[in-house]
Amino acid sequence: MITRLLTAFIILFTSSYGLQAQVFSEATRPMSQGNHNSFLLDFRIGEAEDIADIWQDYQKDFDARKPKKDRRTDEYFADNAEIESISDNTIDIYSTVEDKGKAGGALVTVWFNLGGAYLSSERHPDRMEATRAWLQGFKNRVLQNYAEDALEAEEDKLDDLEDELKDLEKERKDAEKEVAELEEALNAAKAKAKETIEAIGAKKEAVQQQRKVVKMNEQQVKELDR
Repeated sequence: MITRLLTAFIILFTSSYGLQAQVFSEATRPMSQGNHNSFLLDFRIGEAEDIADIWQDYQKDFDARKPKKDRRTDEYFADNAEIESISDNTIDIYSTVEDKGKAGGALVTVWFNLGGAYLSSERHPDRMEATRAWLQGFKNRVLQNYAEDALEAEEDKLDDLEDELKDLEKERKDAEKEVAELEEALNAAKAKAKETIEAIGAKKEAVQQQRKVVKMNEQQVKELDR
């Protein structure tokens, strides 16, 4: 799972930063207040619930009052957000976060109510650069969050591999110690075998000499019996 997440993150990261200007799908879409212009962010990684949490925190950074989900409309509403780069006045932000299911990721649709008009490139072309930058800021926040998760997972994997390596190194040292002890014992056994062979040779010589003595004595006994 983590490997797939990391791969997806890399793809999404490179595709996002490989462009000079990030394009967010803009269209009139239905919402609780009617049909109004909106902006769509398509995330190909992560879980909708996690992305929704990051989205609410991101809006709080701009002093939005209690961004929360209305379970009746399935929309998130953030009251009086202060995004000076887009508007000198406060902005009411409506949004939905849709789970993409097995495909992974989420679709985040955002409506900006400027107070009497909803933000759009047609009516507010001079505000689009700031709008895209603000939306990109949120997208970067999500990417950063999952990048940190992926990094932490890879660091944990590295720790596990390093622990396994330490165990293997210990096994190698133990095996080398055992081999050294066995070699020492083998060398001692070889030395003992050499000493024994030499002792056997000397003992055989002694046996031969003693046999000669016995034979001489036997001969003397025979001669005395005559």
